[in-house]
Amino acid sequence: MRAESPFRPLLLLGLALLALVFTGCIGQPEDFQVRSVSISDLSSLGNEETVVGIDIGLFNPNGYKVHIEESRLGLWVGADSVGVLQFVPGVQIAGNGEERVRVDAVLDSKRFSKVLSQNWFEYLVQGAPVRVEGWVRGKAWGIHRTLTIYHEQRIRVME
Repeated sequence: MRAESPFRPLLLLGLALLALVFTGCIGQPEDFQVRSVSISDLSSLGNEETVVGIDIGLFNPNGYKVHIEESRLGLWVGADSVGVLQFVPGVQIAGNGEERVRVDAVLDSKRFSKVLSQNWFEYLVQGAPVRVEGWVRGKAWGIHRTLTIYHEQRIRVME
């Protein structure tokens, strides 16, 4: 008759835990939800580049903390590229939690002014068509992922 190994229950528990972690890492992460947006800093207004600090309340619906390492997002108003958005380095968003994160928007002042002046009536009546496109690189539990971002909507100036 064979003797039962005392390590067998631990081995089964370890394999079950490994399977649980592995299946959690395979699935696609859920998109973050934007809960609030506010302008926190405006500098170098009137120069060739205008830097706008934007605080965004982001909710992470995933069960794990995400550390954002890099980002590169283009900002378009209408069909014109007007600047870039970048997360401030070191941003961490808790799992199933909401965090206020800082994004710096660097706008090309001349191009932005030109787009607004050419289309001001349309933007006033219908809202400005804004598009954000690029990528965000982050890690969770030591696993690195790069997510492609594409979002467009009309932002109304007056309600």
